[in-house]
Amino acid sequence: MSRVSRLSRVTACGAAGVLLAAMVTGCGSNDGDGDGGSGGKDAARTKDKNPRRSPTQVVRTTNEKTSDAGSARVEVATTVSAKGESETVRGEGVMDFKGGESRLTLGQAGERLEQRVVDQALYQKPPKGDSSLPQGKTWMKVDLERLRASGGTADSRISDPADSFAYSKFPSDQEVQEVGEERVRGVRTTHYRAAVDIDKLTKGNAEQKKQMREQVGDTLPMDLWIDDKGVLRRHQLTMSIQKPTEGETSGPAKAEVKIAMDFSDFGTEVNVEAPAASDTADVTTKLIEQDRQRA
Repeated sequence: MSRVSRLSRVTACGAAGVLLAAMVTGCGSNDGDGDGGSGGKDAARTKDKNPRRSPTQVVRTTNEKTSDAGSARVEVATTVSAKGESETVRGEGVMDFKGGESRLTLGQAGERLEQRVVDQALYQKPPKGDSSLPQGKTWMKVDLERLRASGGTADSRISDPADSFAYSKFPSDQEVQEVGEERVRGVRTTHYRAAVDIDKLTKGNAEQKKQMREQVGDTLPMDLWIDDKGVLRRHQLTMSIQKPTEGETSGPAKAEVKIAMDFSDFGTEVNVEAPAASDTADVTTKLIEQDRQRA
């Protein structure tokens, strides 16, 4: 397996070292503005009745307006480029914006990984043949609340599909650029270019802030495709990772990672159940201990 292929799979599975599961509980908002709170499929299709707003205003309110739609189907594409090679891991599933529950299936080169987030726990079922779990176990479990409470950087190596969506809550104070009108899956949208403020994103966790700044700088480039209602239809983060995640020393020293998410079928039903406890290995303590050893 090539180095970029190995890195792309690791990135998609949540070990890229820059995605923050700490945002999962904050991705929604209970307070609507009267314009985006009708919910369901129609919420994302009705034309916005507000007068013309600045690009910055549109970007700063899209997270709330999208959350008001309740849920959506998501398609994810994670592209990793390094040493002149490029690989893409694709996934699809459903996500509840307010509760944070999600179900996602990722695949690359015939390998398949299943992921669920339910009741503040992340579950992953590695591809067949993976030897990382104890014998007889098919799922790993990570307690996201315990991981965040540990105060280290362990949770920055766990990938939750709500994370990328939640990043739209933290635009930097830099001017937002309006790129132009584009269609996403047949829906008319306006493409905006902004940046994620690392300080806002990692507020309260100095170790995460330090790690992210070392790897990606002070901001993350962020592109958003927002429809006439103010609802997010596509979201893309671009990261230039300066060094491999600790423990992945065989990978390239620098890689560009693009994570794109498409949202559709707003208001879709999201039913996510935790795997049977007998099939699950809880690796939360192991991750926390590894984090403390590195510190």
